[in-house]
Amino acid sequence: MKPSIIKLGSLLLAVMIAFTAVATGCSLNKEWSYKTKEKELPIGVYIYCLSNAYSTAKTYAEKLKDYNSEKDSWLDMEITDDDGNKKVAREWIKNKAEEDCISYLVVEKQIKEEKATYDEASLETLRTQAKQYWEVGVQQQYQQTPALQQSYEKFGVSLESFSYVNADVSILKEALFTTIYSEGGSQEVKDEELKKHFTEKYVSYSYLSTPLYTATTDEAGQQSNVAMDDKKIKELKDQFGGYAKDINDKGKSLDDVTKAYQKKSGDDTIEPTSATEALENITMGDDFKKALEKLGDKKATTITVGEKENAMLYFIYKDSINEVAKTYLKDGEQKKQVLYNMKNEDFEKYLKDLAKDLKYEKNGAVDGFDPKMFFEPVKATTAPAANSSEEK
Repeated sequence: MKPSIIKLGSLLLAVMIAFTAVATGCSLNKEWSYKTKEKELPIGVYIYCLSNAYSTAKTYAEKLKDYNSEKDSWLDMEITDDDGNKKVAREWIKNKAEEDCISYLVVEKQIKEEKATYDEASLETLRTQAKQYWEVGVQQQYQQTPALQQSYEKFGVSLESFSYVNADVSILKEALFTTIYSEGGSQEVKDEELKKHFTEKYVSYSYLSTPLYTATTDEAGQQSNVAMDDKKIKELKDQFGGYAKDINDKGKSLDDVTKAYQKKSGDDTIEPTSATEALENITMGDDFKKALEKLGDKKATTITVGEKENAMLYFIYKDSINEVAKTYLKDGEQKKQVLYNMKNEDFEKYLKDLAKDLKYEKNGAVDGFDPKMFFEPVKATTAPAANSSEEK
């Protein structure tokens, strides 16, 4: 969920336009936006989707040379989305809102056709959370954002619509995904297929790290890093390199290395950081990822990331993914996450393909909403000019 917390001004309902649409019905009842025989979406769901699409399009527009935060002219400029699609911002926003609404209707239809079931308790938990965000706000570290009701209700979005998108749809999509890809599902993924994906795409690794700099604080209380001298850096690299040799050449275990590191540091609480995840999802940086790709099973290496006062030294150990698979995939939640990683893109394509053939009715009222209603000018700020005067 990416709620907008911009104060957007009053909602002006535009004149409703009657039109004839190919393959869709048309109505001017403001109570709903899109519907099928399985589900009728409130107009507030469409407005909420329009708001989210507006926020996303704005991030694309901000990259444009002629973007001006004080004017709404960017809505008539051509933007490029993350998939490389180019479209006038206003149209992109309306198309995206419609796509989202239709995708919800697809999920509602397929839930019934696939006879998918979901956990009522989980749904109620998400609904309760949505209600808290709506009425109280979101706690983000040390900052409490305003109640989302303040941002959305004035546009015609109700708690019901907000909760539907952020709670109901999430639970329904998860239930549908699990049903079609699990045992007995219409697109069942066999355990052998899942294991193959896991062993080919995932890595299991552990690492120890240490900075190659020291943190200092001057008399004014300003903190900064100072690179270690060459002697100390060599000492640490030799230490970590020795651990790698102990594993690669002497057959020692990660546990042996950990104990040696604890003894050397004088801290027996130090443990390696360990993870099992898809290689493409590793966020430790390209150097770290490349080092892992080159490593054989149950082997270790060391790398230095960064330079001088920002340098970090890593000892990296790579476990046998085939051995890890024997226990990792027996855990229900972990198995579900691997399945998601394997099939998420296919699932999204599955929903889009179904959307092309979905028979639905569109309320002509939705075309009366102009994304401009979310615009609020923001005065451009410039960095303060450098103080060019000096005391003489």
